[in-house]
Amino acid sequence: MSAESEVSFFFDSDALIQVLLTIPDRVLPTLQSQYGVTSFIMNEVEVEVRSNRKFGTIVKPPLEKALKTKALRLLGSADLEALSASSTSPVYLPDIREIGRDYALLVGPGEAFSHAAGLLLSSPVVSNDLNAIRTLEANGKTLPPTILRSHDLFGFLRAEAQVDTHTAGRLLKILKSNREWVPRCFEHASFEDGSRHFNCRLASSLSVAASSSHWSEKFYLKRLVEE
Repeated sequence: MSAESEVSFFFDSDALIQVLLTIPDRVLPTLQSQYGVTSFIMNEVEVEVRSNRKFGTIVKPPLEKALKTKALRLLGSADLEALSASSTSPVYLPDIREIGRDYALLVGPGEAFSHAAGLLLSSPVVSNDLNAIRTLEANGKTLPPTILRSHDLFGFLRAEAQVDTHTAGRLLKILKSNREWVPRCFEHASFEDGSRHFNCRLASSLSVAASSSHWSEKFYLKRLVEE
């Protein structure tokens, strides 16, 4: 893992597919190089993405490229050792799998194991599945401290001028043409117009910070490279 890594994001299948369908070469590498974000997936998410009946074949090339370049990482024991290095309570894969199996009794495996990893490692999870979140909450399950949507990443990169207007408009068009979920404010609007009504949960600041009040509050990333 990069010595500059500040924070880890765990991607659920639905959000990762949207990134891979649109601008994977911009989202994952930029988060990594400019903001110190190491993007992870659990094995269950990789299986779900590769076997997705609608998009599996389409997203296979960008998925494999992201894994090969380490813009996206499959969580392993060595990663957990590095992530837990400064913690008084190291996290091991069996710990995540124990909670993941419990959560998987209520929601799909991708959501279950992503939220389990985010919870134990106090890391943001990127997921668009609000139904799964509500189901876990309704059953008294603890959620990660921060849950972002794919559009929080898109909106953040646009606000940070890492993505231009044309690229933002193109990614929204791709999602709509594939009948993918988009926040309501974007359904009948351009990316720029929809953004004016979208409460983006991701922003930049002088340091990495998360709200302790609710998983839907803003998460702040620190820019590593000043231009």
